[in-house]
Amino acid sequence: MSSHESAQLIPIPCPYGPTAVMAYLLDGDSPTLIDTGGARHPSAEIGAALRERGLDLARIATVLHTHGHWDHSGGTAEIVTAGGAEVVIHRAGVPLLTDLAAHLDGYATVAARSLGEDRVVENQRVTFDQLWGGPATPDRLTDDGDEIDIDDATTLTVIAAPGHSDDHVAYWWESEGILISGDAAQGTGSRLGSGPLYFDSVAAARASIARLAAIPFRTLHVSHPFGRLGTAERSTAFDATGGRAFLAESVAALDLIEDAFGSALATLPGSPFPAVAREASRRLLSAGRWEMRPDPATGVPPNLAPTLHTLWREGGLTTANGA
Repeated sequence: MSSHESAQLIPIPCPYGPTAVMAYLLDGDSPTLIDTGGARHPSAEIGAALRERGLDLARIATVLHTHGHWDHSGGTAEIVTAGGAEVVIHRAGVPLLTDLAAHLDGYATVAARSLGEDRVVENQRVTFDQLWGGPATPDRLTDDGDEIDIDDATTLTVIAAPGHSDDHVAYWWESEGILISGDAAQGTGSRLGSGPLYFDSVAAARASIARLAAIPFRTLHVSHPFGRLGTAERSTAFDATGGRAFLAESVAALDLIEDAFGSALATLPGSPFPAVAREASRRLLSAGRWEMRPDPATGVPPNLAPTLHTLWREGGLTTANGA
């Protein structure tokens, strides 16, 4: 490839459980991965995709992270070991690359902790090393607006997009009109019957989605096959029209969740979080705007519990009318 040609964006689906996470290869003079999947993915789906293009893990020059959660960073240590790739993450994500406790005392166990499922928490702690492949040292820490030169013709701009996590970023490839938004906008969530996951701040998530919607992208790429309101469609790539519709649906899903949670708080004043979360889940199930599958033990869809707990921390409502 000539140094004057842009890299190619290659999506790499990495399945786990009932869903998948996307790694993205920028195949050019300096092969770059955006996210690395979980611990098993580099030697499986990522490795296979690289071999199809005459590459291997040792050829990866740079790893860019949308954020440090295990399903996006769990394979980083293996890739660095293979070839010494430069590791890039937003500065708020350093603990997630270097410290197991940042996962287990934070987002990874928040659903079970908030719902009082102590045995589930203990099992998660025992089995987490199957998901997270160990620590990796970041080489470059980014901030909003930083530019990352992949090669002579490929530059990505870092767009801070917190909400799902405080270290979350999107990558804007302006010359190609490509926006890689990671988990910033999630529609109705990555798992059938559940909901979107916002561990850090629903208010920040709304602001991030609005910011992404203002970018003049031609294609939008997300990190999971997120659900859509009113359709069974799930996709990880959208054209401009479809991408803007998906961003709007992501806000609409948050509206529905906040309405249900606010009503639950009003119905059960002074009740503990698990009771309010069950009532909010019941209201969402009754509304029928997308399929909900509450856990039989808790009455709450597992992937919805963290978002409800974030609303609980934020006082129940984060919309303009409720702030």
